[in-house]
Amino acid sequence: MKPVNAGRASVQSRRSGSGLTGMVMTAVVVIVIAAGGFGAWQCYRVIMHADILMISGVDVKGIKQLREEDLKDIAAVFTGQNIFRVDINAAMRRAAANPWVKESRIYRKLPNRITMVFTERVPYAVLDTGSARYLMDEDGMVIERLAKERVPAWPLPVIAIKDYHARPGEQVAASGMAEAKALLDEIAARGGWKPADVTVRADSPDSLSVVYADHEFKIGSGRYGEKLRRLAEVMADVQQRGLEIAYVDLRPERQAAVMVKNQSSKSGVQSAGERRNKPGSQGRTSRER
Repeated sequence: MKPVNAGRASVQSRRSGSGLTGMVMTAVVVIVIAAGGFGAWQCYRVIMHADILMISGVDVKGIKQLREEDLKDIAAVFTGQNIFRVDINAAMRRAAANPWVKESRIYRKLPNRITMVFTERVPYAVLDTGSARYLMDEDGMVIERLAKERVPAWPLPVIAIKDYHARPGEQVAASGMAEAKALLDEIAARGGWKPADVTVRADSPDSLSVVYADHEFKIGSGRYGEKLRRLAEVMADVQQRGLEIAYVDLRPERQAAVMVKNQSSKSGVQSAGERRNKPGSQGRTSRER
């Protein structure tokens, strides 16, 4: 057996060798990371300037009313841009600023195209302020001002609110708007009315009235189904009597007042259903003075 030297010098030698190996490994890791970062940067530069990734066109879906100049304005942010660097949110903001656009989706389609999908607002009625007319959707959003020659192109009912200041892209905040819409929905549900010939005057809920076939029907607020039913009965009675009327007032709870043309008196005409429920009336018409 030979003696082994396990003194302090031997331990220090082993520690020195281990430290050198650690330094070499650290240097190798740093070099690898640096090389990887440089390679990634060069790859990024190539991708950002590659011709194949420069936007070559925009595909548009879902449009009927948006004009070509509107689409060019929305897509202007894509001109000369790399598909990865283009600001999609900027295009979304431009689309949202157009009153015709209700919703939009814009996304990249590799390698070099953009797709824009629009949901447009659907005109529901024409808003008449007395000084101008505007297209309006079901949510009461003003879409655009109509030139006089374009009004006949939209066979829609009219909601008239005198002296209302309307602006495209803003929602109508007049107090009578919600009631006017509810009345139009009830008229549409009943059928038999020509939408383009219907005008709802909606300066206030209590003064709500319908102008149709040169007649004015004063409706007031609420109970539209019941009031329209009474109106049908009253008009059948009026036609049977051969009367020419100026207006029918349906705001009283049980009795409909009829203003006959060329007469100074106002006639109260009960509906057929009410006469049947009243014994001894035998279809007589009461008069109010």
